[in-house]
Order: sequence, then C-alpha cells, then structure tokens
Amino acid sequence: MAKGKDYVISETGEFPPQYKVLHKDEDGIYRPVFGPDPDLEDAERKCDEMNGVRARDDKGHYVADDPSTADVNEAYVGGKKPTKKKASAKKKAPAKRGRPKKTAAK
Repeated sequence: MAKGKDYVISETGEFPPQYKVLHKDEDGIYRPVFGPDPDLEDAERKCDEMNGVRARDDKGHYVADDPSTADVNEAYVGGKKPTKKKASAKKKAPAKRGRPKKTAAK
C-alpha cells in the first residue's frame, strides 16, 4: 500500500454524484467513514485531513506551523498532525546453512 493512503474517495455512480471517503481496514476491506456528500471538494478535504496531507499556500509551498497556537497545527490540512504507526518487530534472520567453517587445527 502506498505510504499514508489509508483513506480514498469513492463515487456512488448515481446522478447527481455522491462521494464517500473510505478507510482500508486490516482485513483489506474499505469501509465508509464520511459521506455521502454531493460536493467533491468536501470529500477531498476530508480525505486529505484524514491522510495527514501537508497544507500548502497559494504558491504551492508548504505552510509552517504557528507556535503561538498550541491546539491547532497549521502545517497539516485539518489542523492535526497524523499519528505515526508503530514499526512492526523485525524478524530474526534464519540461521545459515551450508558447509561448516574451518577451525584451526594444531
């Protein structure tokens, strides 16, 4: 799966179109978390907010966080920094097989 893309936008296929934001669970099934919403921009904003997309200004540059506002993080869409996922425990490499090493003989 792509980095940080746990949320996607889906269209219902009806007229007028309705958009939903879906979340991919551990079992690989997408479940709706937002919508249906007739406005695509609202669905895109909600999807970006949930994926933790960085905010940009009108020139396309990243926006920095304002330290004077402790409750809002302006650097991210929606004002919240995404939580980091815990790294899975690394598995120990299996023992090598093959010819045993030579030992010094006296």
